[in-house]
Amino acid sequence: MRATARLFDADSHLFVFDATVLSCEPLAGGEYAVILDKTAFFPEGGGQDADRGTLGGVLVRDVQVSADGVICHTLPAPLSPGAVVRGEVDAAVRLERMQCHSGEHLVSGAVYAQYGFHNVGFHLGDEDVTLDFDGVLTREQLNGIEDTVNRYIRACLPVRAFYPAPEELATLQYRAKLALTENVRIVEIGDGDLLCDRCACCAPHVNFTGEIGLIKLVQSQNYKGGIRITMLCGRRALKDYQQKEESVKAIMGSLSAKEELIAEAVERVKEECTQLKSELAETRYQILEAQAEKIPEGQKKVCIFDSKLSGNEPRELMNLVLKKGTEVCAVFAGNEESGYRY
Repeated sequence: MRATARLFDADSHLFVFDATVLSCEPLAGGEYAVILDKTAFFPEGGGQDADRGTLGGVLVRDVQVSADGVICHTLPAPLSPGAVVRGEVDAAVRLERMQCHSGEHLVSGAVYAQYGFHNVGFHLGDEDVTLDFDGVLTREQLNGIEDTVNRYIRACLPVRAFYPAPEELATLQYRAKLALTENVRIVEIGDGDLLCDRCACCAPHVNFTGEIGLIKLVQSQNYKGGIRITMLCGRRALKDYQQKEESVKAIMGSLSAKEELIAEAVERVKEECTQLKSELAETRYQILEAQAEKIPEGQKKVCIFDSKLSGNEPRELMNLVLKKGTEVCAVFAGNEESGYRY
């Protein structure tokens, strides 16, 4: 069977299309493998999950591509071979993923250009994006990368995906994870003096960097001798900002502190809590000492039940009682409902 025509290559913003069903074969579990003559559904690959949506009104559960370029759609109900069906890609999910994937290209391109580190791992999940690099970056360096890529977003630079001819490919300088030599799809961001990145990639991308909206590098950790970065783009970055703003305002209200003084106020509360914990521990120990003093002198066996004891207090009370000359001491903390520690 010939390779499936990839409509998303020519138009990443094509969400509704009509195609002919070439075959429909049953799969295990009551599902069906449907192959079309063309599709706008991006199959899983390159660290990105398959598109979501419907074919002929039937939910598309998965989309995979074979080594020979045939794209297979997994459906819970059959479609008739030869029928022309309408495909509808979930536009919101596609757009969000394009924001994230194009954002990843900007970050990876900037890291490579400024520090020479390669992107050696990429995963686009439903909540965030992780990028792995073969070198370590400081928080200050990451802030610089973040400033750079958001400047590219504000410039609303063009994003172009194309398949260069072999002779053109041989002359191009581009990032690539695999040593591909034919049918290489290149994604290029920017042009002229402001060429931000050029990379081999099979996924749909935005048409202009302005569609990404915002890039925020929210976390980083040392990973396999390099660094793993967690990134948010577009709507996800905005949602994260909104959630954090709500948290900041709630803390402001609780501490009666201005926004710019929150960190200082939290540190002050932390110090106060540490002091209070120390004072409470000292007071609790004095109570244990008084409790031990109540044990009559010369009593050789002592059993104590106290539901208010917590932490290491049962052991501390036992040791205080044993210091009085008691031979055997058992201390039980808890109650009948939740059980006892001893």
